[in-house]
Amino acid sequence: MTKSNASSKDFDICVGVITSVNGVKGHVKIRSFTEKPSDIANFNALFDQDGKEVYKVSVVTSKKDYIIAGIAGISNRNEAEKLRNTKLFIKRSELPHSKGDEYYHADLVNLEARSEEGVQLGIVKNIVNFGAGDIIEIYDISTEKTIYYPFTKQFVPEVNIEKKYITLKPLEEVIAAAD
Repeated sequence: MTKSNASSKDFDICVGVITSVNGVKGHVKIRSFTEKPSDIANFNALFDQDGKEVYKVSVVTSKKDYIIAGIAGISNRNEAEKLRNTKLFIKRSELPHSKGDEYYHADLVNLEARSEEGVQLGIVKNIVNFGAGDIIEIYDISTEKTIYYPFTKQFVPEVNIEKKYITLKPLEEVIAAAD
């Protein structure tokens, strides 16, 4: 559940980060947040968090979750070293449309989290993945604390991007039903 056609609003989305330098020719290691790491080179414009620098990336080699890439205008290790920890962004409008029950994480942030009865429980703050699947982070308005739900149909039975809400099943109910 990670892509969607959602909103027409054009905002910046982080698609990767330059983590280190690779070799003496100015190549860099980029941790890509795209489905296939090499897809990061297919975007029209990658820019930094300030929106000032635009980067054209060419893939040298692709690994499971990162790429080694050349950056146009960077030809040596010293120049590449200055790019370490640079986050790479695109405009939301560059993301492809998706079908069905898939959503971009960015489209879920700030949606209202409701109970099955329609009562507002909180706000979606983030979607994280620590290796065992997506987890949705909810700011609980009654306790002012963060609650984490597995981002599955069992816990989050409805996502309505157009009306800007998700429906949550009470954790206790799901756990009790499993016993």
